[in-house]
Amino acid sequence: EALEIRDTLKSLIKFNHLNLLGEWPMKGKFDVIFCRNVVIYFSKDTQRELFDRYASILEPNGYLFIGHSESLHGVSQRFESVGRTIYRKVK
Repeated sequence: EALEIRDTLKSLIKFNHLNLLGEWPMKGKFDVIFCRNVVIYFSKDTQRELFDRYASILEPNGYLFIGHSESLHGVSQRFESVGRTIYRKVK
């Protein structure tokens, strides 16, 4: 699966590879996070930790996009589902 970003938006977007369990170099808040097809490989405890970390760097009402085989159901209370793989931060 590939994404293509319009030239007018490229300066507003950052793509990074990082160790999700290590220190994150990102500073500030984000409107959207895409983290697809990754958390299914982690334990529920690690998933909770990651979703809490995502929530802490998202703006209020920011969005988290996850993979089709993933779910926050029973793992995080900090997001509400707004689509099959789209969640909005609520806490």
